[in-house]
Amino acid sequence: MSIYAVTTIRSPESDLLQQAKTWAKELHLPFVPRPLHGSMEDFLAKKGLKAVLIASHLGPQVMTEEGLLRYHPNMGVPRIRTLKRGGSDHLVTACNLQPGMRFLDCTLGLAADSVVASFVTGPTGKVVGLEASPVLYKLVSQGLKEYAIDDPDITDALHRIQPRLGRAEDLLPTFPADSFDVVYFDPMFRRPIGNSSSMQPLRPATYHKPLDRSMVQAALRLAPTVVVKEREDDLLRSLGATQVLGGKYSKVRYGVIHREGGAR
Repeated sequence: MSIYAVTTIRSPESDLLQQAKTWAKELHLPFVPRPLHGSMEDFLAKKGLKAVLIASHLGPQVMTEEGLLRYHPNMGVPRIRTLKRGGSDHLVTACNLQPGMRFLDCTLGLAADSVVASFVTGPTGKVVGLEASPVLYKLVSQGLKEYAIDDPDITDALHRIQPRLGRAEDLLPTFPADSFDVVYFDPMFRRPIGNSSSMQPLRPATYHKPLDRSMVQAALRLAPTVVVKEREDDLLRSLGATQVLGGKYSKVRYGVIHREGGAR
């Protein structure tokens, strides 16, 4: 039984109903009609669902047991604005990102990291994002095309990201060797950081398989450098990180793993 499904708002017009059914077919998910009465939380519980993709007049939305999620690039926007003012970014530093580089994000999520990478690598670069959750993929892939912001640099960076639906362990072998400069993993932390309430609705919709050495090795076939975002230095070292970077007061760390003979 699927833990995801597609539905609509209550009493949808025919176009929204057809859109939801089209999404369900595209994503290989069941379409479940929205009942006229009862909360969405009750709907999820009765159907045994972790998350549901909703066709609405505002575009795709995702509802989980933790709340409603609409597309937004989260911290990607203020991070880019910091870079434009001449500031630094831990991801950019850890990945040594430069214009023209090719960046593969194996855990796309809301694309906050990918939009920063897209901004830095620019129009001559390439950013591909993999997303295992079908409901999150639909939310984000459409959001990347439609999210409105008054900064054309950020808008262009969002539009350049190339989302792909699928699990990293399935998709990594499909890419040619040396097709990227950096491969990046940001697995969902086992415990939320502090009061990250804005991210809570995302957690039930995401894919939670832990990262292991075999995945890192698969990624090193594609790029000379793999960067992993985590909370624990020991875990990053166990994955093969030879450098662990992060701010003095940051709760997250970036482990840098080089292919043998591939360090820059």
